[in-house]
Amino acid sequence: MAHSPALSDHAARPKFPEGTQSLFWFFFFNFLSCQIIMDSPIFLYAESLGASATVMGLIAGMTPLMVIFQIPAAAHVGRWGYKFFVATGWSLRLVFVFGLVFVPLLDGVINQQSQLALVLVLLFAFNVVRGIASCGWYPWIRGLIPENIRGRYLTYESAFVNTGSLVAFLLVAAYFGQAPTSGQFSFLFGFSCLSGVWSIYFILRVPAVAPPSEEVGKKQEAPWAEIFGNRVFRKLLWVELFMAIALGGLAAFTVKYLKAEAGMQDNHIMLASSAKFIGALGTLWFLKSRLDRMGSRPVIFFGLAIGLVCVAVFGMIAGGVVPLNFFAVAGLYFSFGFVLASVTMSMTRLAMATVPRLGSSHYFAVFAVVGGMAMGISPTLWGLMIDIFSGWESDWLSIEWNEYTIYFTGVVGVLLLTALATMRLEEPKAARLNEFLIDLIRHSPLRYWMRS
Repeated sequence: MAHSPALSDHAARPKFPEGTQSLFWFFFFNFLSCQIIMDSPIFLYAESLGASATVMGLIAGMTPLMVIFQIPAAAHVGRWGYKFFVATGWSLRLVFVFGLVFVPLLDGVINQQSQLALVLVLLFAFNVVRGIASCGWYPWIRGLIPENIRGRYLTYESAFVNTGSLVAFLLVAAYFGQAPTSGQFSFLFGFSCLSGVWSIYFILRVPAVAPPSEEVGKKQEAPWAEIFGNRVFRKLLWVELFMAIALGGLAAFTVKYLKAEAGMQDNHIMLASSAKFIGALGTLWFLKSRLDRMGSRPVIFFGLAIGLVCVAVFGMIAGGVVPLNFFAVAGLYFSFGFVLASVTMSMTRLAMATVPRLGSSHYFAVFAVVGGMAMGISPTLWGLMIDIFSGWESDWLSIEWNEYTIYFTGVVGVLLLTALATMRLEEPKAARLNEFLIDLIRHSPLRYWMRS
């Protein structure tokens, strides 16, 4: 009898709409594919071609920067439909992934600078198409998933995203060895393309959602005055802006530091960085019911606090205060993954709750572009700063100050600004931070383990 309330709550819990299972499998195969093109593997390939920190920052910033194309695309997404936009774009971008297969095979035919230029061109085209197509994503998902279960949906989505990403990283780590060859990179890009084809199969099985009747078949003019006059939405944009500046390039520059400065082997970097997806999977327990129940604002605060500690520790490693070892790096990546997944889900849920139904494509486009532009430009600027301070060293407060110590200190500063902006967010039903922490302690698995 003691278990009957829980069972009845479970039975009464709203179910995900039909077809959502295909959406989850789309995420698994999509991230099995795109993590190779958009994360550590492509950074390692660029590093093998002699890419500078500025070029690495350019690669890291290309994906978020290209979401600027959501602004012109938002006027047409209602005419063609959300599903058509996403499925067509995700299919077309695979053409450029296929082109990457041949770049490593050009060793000895063209020099490394030319190969790097080809990589940049193909990644640029890939990300332009992705930027246009992603315009239909948020409106589609918001129309498909009821508001009262969006937090739960986002945790399941994150679980499949991070499982696909984790599998990709573990496969790459096992396949690479200590010094991957050009042929291995070529095969890897081919695997990415094939996984992307599987993701298209599943996205085509997800139900379509019709845009509002006022927008169907029409070109929509952007309500700019209404968008930027929305006080609640503006506060959300400030948080998104600072968050993007802080996180932009973090994946690229940690890889570059570990490879170029710390001398860590490629397969060890892949194994350590794969821990971030295990950390992100931890949000399935952490947020499955808590995000809908407690709100987004306290989760963002909690994630920022952990993120500040992680970045500070990485700065102390770069400054020679904390010794570098594989397990310490893996632990930091684990924490980064937990933070990034928690904050991203919370921001997405809050955006879906804040944006009005009519004109939502333009609202979501502005939300994505503000974050995307900041995350796209900031890695290039961070990389330029790292290159400028390259070779400079100074001892102060028992810390060896170098280009990477300065970089991580800068990220800490921007994260503090993000926390200040988060304090101004408006979410009427959100719990206070102390209530969130009490709930976290009360439902901690460690507490149940100690009782048993």
